[in-house]
Amino acid sequence: MRTMAGHIKKTWYEMRKEFRFCTVLLTILVIVEFAILFGGYTRLNRSIQNERVNSVGQLGELISEKLFLLRSQFETELKQSVQTLTYTGVSSLQEINAVLADTEDLYLLTDNGRCFSLQGEPIVFSSQQITENLLHSDGITSAFATVQGWGDSWIFAAPLHNMVIEDEKIVGLLKLVDAQQYAEVSATALYDNNGASYMVDNHGVILLRPSESNANTYFEGYNLIQILQGENVAEKQVRELQQALLHHETAEIVASLGEHTWLIQNFPDDDDRNIVMVIPISITAQQTIRGMNDVIIIISLIFMTLSALFLIWIFHYVSINQTIKLEKASVELKSDFMSKMSHDIRTPLNAIVGMLELSIRTVNPSDKAMEYLIKARRSSQYLVELINDVLDMNRIDCGKMKIVHEHFEMDELLENVMQLTQYTAVDKKLNMQLDCPPFVHTGFLGDALRIKQCLVNLISNAIKFTPENGSVTLHYEELDRYEEKLWVRFTVEDTGIGMQEEFLAHVFKPFEQEHSSLTSHHVGSGLGLAIVENLVTLMNGSVKVESKQGVGTKFIIDLPLDCCSDQKTSFALFSEKEAPMDFSGKRILLAEDNEINREIIVELLNSIGLMSETATNGIEAVEKFQTAREGYYDMILMDIQMPLLNGFEAAEAIRSCGHPDAKEIPIVALSANAFEEDIENSIRHGMQAHLTKPIDMEAMKNIFRQYIIH
Repeated sequence: MRTMAGHIKKTWYEMRKEFRFCTVLLTILVIVEFAILFGGYTRLNRSIQNERVNSVGQLGELISEKLFLLRSQFETELKQSVQTLTYTGVSSLQEINAVLADTEDLYLLTDNGRCFSLQGEPIVFSSQQITENLLHSDGITSAFATVQGWGDSWIFAAPLHNMVIEDEKIVGLLKLVDAQQYAEVSATALYDNNGASYMVDNHGVILLRPSESNANTYFEGYNLIQILQGENVAEKQVRELQQALLHHETAEIVASLGEHTWLIQNFPDDDDRNIVMVIPISITAQQTIRGMNDVIIIISLIFMTLSALFLIWIFHYVSINQTIKLEKASVELKSDFMSKMSHDIRTPLNAIVGMLELSIRTVNPSDKAMEYLIKARRSSQYLVELINDVLDMNRIDCGKMKIVHEHFEMDELLENVMQLTQYTAVDKKLNMQLDCPPFVHTGFLGDALRIKQCLVNLISNAIKFTPENGSVTLHYEELDRYEEKLWVRFTVEDTGIGMQEEFLAHVFKPFEQEHSSLTSHHVGSGLGLAIVENLVTLMNGSVKVESKQGVGTKFIIDLPLDCCSDQKTSFALFSEKEAPMDFSGKRILLAEDNEINREIIVELLNSIGLMSETATNGIEAVEKFQTAREGYYDMILMDIQMPLLNGFEAAEAIRSCGHPDAKEIPIVALSANAFEEDIENSIRHGMQAHLTKPIDMEAMKNIFRQYIIH
């Protein structure tokens, strides 16, 4: 118990250590990720500002491109009209109207500055710049002016040469465009009315501005340069923008006006005009930043939620892991306990069984003592079966039961099962039968030992609960193939007392037995049927029961097996009647440290005609073998748990010594350890077979027949 408590305490300490480690690791991870998040946020904020600057630049270029296309359109229209007038040689307004199809936005300009429409109606505009441009340019020029009765206009002018209309010399053709078309492109509100684009002349005078823009509140003055100077913008920046306006160059400055940071960019448009865009980047990016902040908050919440879930998962995982460790520790302790108890029980039980066997061989069969000895032997055999059932159930619970896939012959397996159960049935005056049709297949791959264990368990159970003169039948048949497996069926049917219908649901549960007046005098552990079900399940088969009280019981096992070539194995069944033994001159070296067991085994060996010599430990056994002449010993029976040198070490020492018989002499393990891994361990250490205590004389004689009598 102290060991168990210490193991649990250690496991809980490991759990807390794992949880602390995971918590610290997660905390560090959270700090690192928040640092990365903050750095990413800063970079993203800076990137948003840079992207805003780039987008404003692209917007300015787009506006310039649109103005260029708009100007080109009007210039092309005016140029076509000039070419038409020049080529047709018109000399009157009537001819001009006929040629130009009464175009309303075209006007003629005379050399004395008079301007009239194609219908002869005069107009007056405020600027003389148009006339001066015509006189000093051979191409199309544009300017803004206020036309009386027309309003603000964007006037395009193209020179005309050698044209006289109604005795007046015509020097130019004008096209009047509503200035609003220019303003809609060049002077607009931007970014949800927070920014604006202005048309500014070379000296910073704002010529056009959008009517609806919050930027007008900050740039409500007449001259842009003076506005910036009044807001104490750095002189260097003001001068940079001023020079760009004067020389029609692009420029970009970031300045603070009021409580906001403004991006001011200049894009040249015409000889005396510029497009200046003013964008409050601290406002226009606000929606983006707000959205970014919302996303970051959501991500943070998700991250914290995931972190909390992760912590819960870690705690749950550690708890589950701890539970598994505790269960595994409990299973291991239980398994170790059962293994030690098995060894400790089997060792004295071996003496009891051996003494009973010797007594039976020496007592007169007619004596009353013989009856007592036989009953005692049966009880000891039942005790051995009970220990085996408990150990098998424990190994199944611990997941240590192994199913092998080895070649076996079905006819030999069934014959062996019948022989193992025949004597018990005969003693009880039961009719024991094997119902087996002609074999289609005899060779199979599977675990013959576990199949035999299941059948012997079921038949023994049937014999136990079948009254005298009843019958027990073992049926065998081949079913269909499915997924490359051949399904076979074993049916154990008896005419016994049967079971109540409500008990059938519990029949395969451990330690379950039906309690009634019919079963009260039958003893048993209640593990046999549970072991059968678990073994059948491990072999991927199924088992079911049909029973009717007072009529009998039928157990049906269906198993999938691999067929193989029908080769007969070297396995053979012997009995004293079938093959008389003659061990004359054969000598056994017995290595056994327990004095009583040593004495019993020697007597049993002598009783069947074998000579024997003994060793009390592994070292003595090795020394006796090494000093013996060639062929002196025919077999070595080797106990496993011995002082100085255990059985495994002794077997390896014998195999590796230079004695002529070292490689060939049969070494058989003799141990109270009865698990499959114990048998495998014995074979791995150079032994041919493994006998378990208490000693089964029939099993031991079969070993002698196989390895001594060839």
